[in-house]
This record gives sequence, structure tokens and C-alpha cells, in this order.
Amino acid sequence: MSTVARYGRTHRRGLDRRFWPRDAAAIGDDIRVVGESMVGMARAVGTPCTRVVEAIDRGEWATGREGESQRFCGVVVATVELVAPSGDGEGVDVWLDAELDGCDPVAGSVRLLGRHASDAQRAFTLRPAPRRGELRAMLPTGIRAGDLLAFIVAEPVALHDIRRRSWHRERLL
Repeated sequence: MSTVARYGRTHRRGLDRRFWPRDAAAIGDDIRVVGESMVGMARAVGTPCTRVVEAIDRGEWATGREGESQRFCGVVVATVELVAPSGDGEGVDVWLDAELDGCDPVAGSVRLLGRHASDAQRAFTLRPAPRRGELRAMLPTGIRAGDLLAFIVAEPVALHDIRRRSWHRERLL
């Protein structure tokens, strides 16, 4: 019976509409955006990958840097490359194959894709860090290399802005 109860909890967990556009839906361990599977997209084209979608019914974060309303947002799917203790020993860093300084990720929108994980969650720091400080996201405690993460970026982003660059010295350690 506990398996049935867990199945129901994981499949009822919808997307937070403060972050995700109306045309996005959580279906099992996947997210469909305008009918397209984000897991399927990542498998077909590799990661990181991005889709630009109309951002209707978003919350306060829909206002751009200069104060104007944003009509579109981006969905980014990235692969976890490494999960390691942070340099200060206080937390855990999740290294992605996407350059977060090339976009403006929304921390509350980060979701695990492609597999079901435990209900237990904790705060992780996503790396490499975006331009505006560290990005901390609540993720399942069992996150591991090879997992897919999807998240919303406040403004549309081009693929060349989030592709991996070699100038992060931390990746060499």
C-alpha cells in the first residue's frame, strides 16, 4: 500500500504556477511544454537545451530588469555533471553542464526530470554560479550525476549563451 501512496504523491505534484507558464504540465517524471516532452528533447538534442515559451500568468518575477513586463520566458534542461561538498564544507554543490551566468534562472522552478526520487529534499547550490549571486534550489536528496534538471529563466535565452565554456577554473579541481 505504501508504494501506491508514494505513486499518488509523486504524480499529483504539479508545477508551481508562480514560475512555470500555463502551457507547461508535469506528467509523471517529465514536464511537457506546449506538448513537447523536456526529457525527450534532452535525449534528442543533448544538453543543455532551451525552449522559449509565452509566459502568461506569471508572478511578480515577470517584470524585467528595466521594469518592463516580459512576454516570453525560457525553459532550460541541463545535465548534472557532479554532486560534491561545497568548498566551505557547509553544503552541497550540484555542477551542471549549463553556464548559469548566461541566463537568469528562477530558483523556485528547478525540477528533477527523468526519474522519481525520494520525497525528502534539501537545499543545493547550483554551479557554475549565475551572475547575480548563488542559486540555491530545493532538490531530492538522492540527486546524482547524469540526472536532468529543468528550470525557468526569466528572459528568453539563446543556446550559445548557456553552452559550456572552459574558463571556470573550479571545473579543473
